[in-house]
Amino acid sequence: MTTKSKREELFDLAENVVDAILSMSDEEILADLEEDGITAEDAGRAFDSLLDSAQMKAGRKALARARDEMNAHRLASSQSRNVTFDEARVIVARIARGLPSLTQAARNACAGPMSDREVLDFLADFRELGVALPGEGDP
Repeated sequence: MTTKSKREELFDLAENVVDAILSMSDEEILADLEEDGITAEDAGRAFDSLLDSAQMKAGRKALARARDEMNAHRLASSQSRNVTFDEARVIVARIARGLPSLTQAARNACAGPMSDREVLDFLADFRELGVALPGEGDP
């Protein structure tokens, strides 16, 4: 026969308390609250406060996770070698010739006239796709 750990006993107790509360009628809950000197309005405000707190905590966690992802992306981008517009044009053209899996539209875009911004954006797209650029090694 195995004995339960204190943690398992605590989880069992919590489960029993939740089951007991969920099985109570509204009238029984209100009567218990009144017995403890708590009005339904006070209980509602306390619940709303707990819910707001939980939502804020979840939001902070999501914001922290997004911030971490953004910082990781920024760090990865900053570690990439900066190239001039002319170098970017040469690199993009070389990649386009070396990747037959590119769509015809992408190959045509690489070969055609592009603004400096478009060339750098195209190069950034290649970086995001994991294409190793000359001088950067494997991303």
